[in-house]
Amino acid sequence: MLADRRAVFAGVARDCAAHLPDVLDNLARFAALYHSASFVFIVSDTRDDTSAIIGRWLAGRSGEVIDLGVLEHRLPRRTERIAHARNAGLDVIARHFADHDHLVVTDLDDVLTRPISTDSFARAATWLDAAPMRAGVLANSVPRYYDVWALRHERWCPDDCWHPIWGRGSEETFEAAKFREVFQRQIEIPPSLPPIAVRSAFGGLGIYRLPAALAARYHGVDANGRETSEHVAFNTAIGRNGGQLHIFPALRVHAPRQHLYQPSEFKWRWRLTMMAHRTTEIARPSWRRMLAPT
Repeated sequence: MLADRRAVFAGVARDCAAHLPDVLDNLARFAALYHSASFVFIVSDTRDDTSAIIGRWLAGRSGEVIDLGVLEHRLPRRTERIAHARNAGLDVIARHFADHDHLVVTDLDDVLTRPISTDSFARAATWLDAAPMRAGVLANSVPRYYDVWALRHERWCPDDCWHPIWGRGSEETFEAAKFREVFQRQIEIPPSLPPIAVRSAFGGLGIYRLPAALAARYHGVDANGRETSEHVAFNTAIGRNGGQLHIFPALRVHAPRQHLYQPSEFKWRWRLTMMAHRTTEIARPSWRRMLAPT
């Protein structure tokens, strides 16, 4: 279904050398679904062989790797650096690949180190093109949806999950705030569900209509000067321009362990709390409540 489409793949990387062989293998399989594909990779602040590995992989392929050097001194906040790098990629794409149909935005770390179904990718991209108001489809993840920071959904996660944690009152512990704001929102989404409308999401892999994406920009700091997921501003701009965004449940990446609840990091009180929560989920799946219409 994508044989008449062209895609440009974009990703930013810092010290991803250990993950790149498997990640690039996934991208090569996705790219093979299209009539043609190009690649734009932005590297910064890296101390390993990330640039060299990508450069060798790009030999014989359309695209380029751009090393922005050290940004830490000029942009000390991580989210600002990532947004700056993603925007640099958009600028390259606008100059050289604006005639492509899709922009595939991907993380280049451990999110994509395991094989991702090309059938699910093709289904997601085809569904995206089936209606003109659809502007982007974003990945689900197993064993549960992990990327709550980039998520905006009226019931599931209406606001930034980390700001209430950072700004919690003195009477509340970090663990209590993180359980409420993050872990209870990391729900298991069955792949059989229909696409889920969101204001923002990412999850390590997204497919956008390229014209909609080029009309938006990434920002890693919000209006109050706080760090925030760079994807929120980008997706919000697409929505403001009339584009619809959806999580595509069948398109599943593997959630990084470090972003999920790990019992060893918490005292027994919180382990028992999570055990009770997970037991309740068996009888009453969280997605039924979180994704119910408002």
